[in-house]
Amino acid sequence: MKIKLMSILNNLLGKQRSAEPLDMKGIFSGSGFSEAPLHAYKGYPTPLPPDAVIEAYLVRFLVSEENLSRLFLMFEKAGYVVNPGQHTQVMERSQEPIGKKVMLFLHPSFSGTVVSCASDDLDVLEALQQTRLDPPLPADSFPWIDPEGLGSLQGDIEYWWMHLWLPFWVSLNQEEQLSLELEPEWREFIENHQPSPPQ
Repeated sequence: MKIKLMSILNNLLGKQRSAEPLDMKGIFSGSGFSEAPLHAYKGYPTPLPPDAVIEAYLVRFLVSEENLSRLFLMFEKAGYVVNPGQHTQVMERSQEPIGKKVMLFLHPSFSGTVVSCASDDLDVLEALQQTRLDPPLPADSFPWIDPEGLGSLQGDIEYWWMHLWLPFWVSLNQEEQLSLELEPEWREFIENHQPSPPQ
């Protein structure tokens, strides 16, 4: 599991890696965090499966450029100050409970920003799940793609669909899904690629 988490982070960061990479295990060592409560796995963004080696939870999601400032404001209200120009940063909470940390990775992609966040602060996870942070619409992320011509998904679009768009989509109720300004072709794409309900 440790290798998988680090592989995900390395893929997300791409060429943004610093000369001396931050050690996630070391940053959260001694935090005492074990795993998020069960109800947290029903919210969006949903934490990745826990890793006993890293004393923090990890969430990953895509946010539109319009919603990025809302994300930074959410962190500020939770007691953390984000440096928007820094793609990888560790922030310490400035209010009670002191000592909590957030490790934030920002990676511009899909006409928005892929956000990966590791933290031992459950208040941050709750705030993330209570703040609606929409990703860019599919037509904005893939303006050159005709969704009607897509069969099986591969590469970037498969990653976007499975890990970024679909988790957001299924977190919405039917009214919220209908209110999104999706082009008819993309709405049909979403309907055709949703996983079949368990029998």
